[in-house]
Amino acid sequence: MRSFQPLARVGLASLLGALATFGASRAEAATACDASSVTCAVGSAALKAEIKNQLPTTIDSGMMDKGLIKIRTRFTIDPVGADPLLTIDMPKGALVEASWSEKGFVVVKPITEQGTQGTMKVHYTLTPSLEASIYGIGVNYNASQLINKIPGAKFNYDAKAEMPILPWGFQAAALKVPAPSLDQSTIFSIPFSQIGVDTGIVTGTLSIQAAANPTFNYVTKDVRLDSGSVTTADGSAKLAIGDDDFLDISASVAGELTLGGTLDVRPVIKVDTVDGYPTFGLVKYSFNAVSKAIGGGAPMPVSFEQTQIHIPLPNLKVPSATLAMGSAKAGQQVEKTVTIDSTGELGGTLKFESSDPQFIVPSGEVRVAAKSKHDLKVVFKPSGDGAASATITVRSNDPGSPEQTFRVAANGASLDPKGEDDGEGSSRTGGVKDLEPPPADDGCSTAVVGAGSTSGYAALLLGLGLAVASRRRRTR
Repeated sequence: MRSFQPLARVGLASLLGALATFGASRAEAATACDASSVTCAVGSAALKAEIKNQLPTTIDSGMMDKGLIKIRTRFTIDPVGADPLLTIDMPKGALVEASWSEKGFVVVKPITEQGTQGTMKVHYTLTPSLEASIYGIGVNYNASQLINKIPGAKFNYDAKAEMPILPWGFQAAALKVPAPSLDQSTIFSIPFSQIGVDTGIVTGTLSIQAAANPTFNYVTKDVRLDSGSVTTADGSAKLAIGDDDFLDISASVAGELTLGGTLDVRPVIKVDTVDGYPTFGLVKYSFNAVSKAIGGGAPMPVSFEQTQIHIPLPNLKVPSATLAMGSAKAGQQVEKTVTIDSTGELGGTLKFESSDPQFIVPSGEVRVAAKSKHDLKVVFKPSGDGAASATITVRSNDPGSPEQTFRVAANGASLDPKGEDDGEGSSRTGGVKDLEPPPADDGCSTAVVGAGSTSGYAALLLGLGLAVASRRRRTR
């Protein structure tokens, strides 16, 4: 696993962002890396967070009373059915820019331009409990007990809203859910008899109206890349790399959710009979609405599943063996090609330089596609007939090896890059050195008079032949 070293951290006021999708399109990449840049790449990851449980927030109406009736409700904010209560989906927002200018290192930072964004959605219901005193009869039901007494076993509140958020979510997003009209928002309506009130004492109906206008505030607190290092929106992380075609960086994102806004509550009471006598609508209990704050508690953590950010990189490889050019005399030339492999997932740029002008390489910049090859033509055009060699330098946008070399040799120069030869850019006249005859067994050397034009090797053979003939004569 690759380790990052954070380079910078900034205050919360400067945090900007939102989250991402695997494999950014070229249009998305252009928002981060200039189209002409060869030392920059964009990676992305699909990030999504969901809250599927009830929020740890209770909104208490307090005791509301009129005459012989007292009502108190407590509301929680719950998901609706199987839908998540909160969803932060950033399929095109978690882009990172990787750039390199120092050999062996890539600097990665989040992209916080507004061109890419995610979505924040909420879908919730209000779930009430009930505490009441009706004509002296006390009732107390939690939400799960109460809902089973309501026709249809369902509380009548369903609210939803959504909004875009900026890349990486470092800038707080405030999603406001508008409140319905209180008169048109009856959470439940239930006969007194259903909640245990004796019909001989009083009959009627209890209804609860409620309308909320909450604000859901989300902000990303940190992004962790690989080994737990934290990268903030204005910060960056420096990664040491080697012979890599790409980088896969594990990313974990964490944020916080807070709530604001108000909830309005009002009981509606209808009394049909008292002590068995009909009221004919003359007994009325008119409650005023109360408004209660939503939230105020500790921020709720929002965690995203760990994911991978894939970053393509250029990776270029020059040959390790010396290129043998063959032989050519002054005024002639020979050509050879050598293959440079582009194994990376990002295209490469190449520039060439020769240490000896007798070995000619193309000038200017050459571009090579990802996962391809480039055939480099080297021309040897000697100024003399002697052995010659040179070093060809290949400069590229490969972050791990931006400068590589290989050797070329011609006219009999050594192909061993470690051996003693002409040296880079050197030239000399070749030839074969004469061998000296070895000493004879008796310590005396054998010489051939008059053999001035004869090589040492020929003299040695002639001397051996004469010695053998002399021995044969002695044995006769």
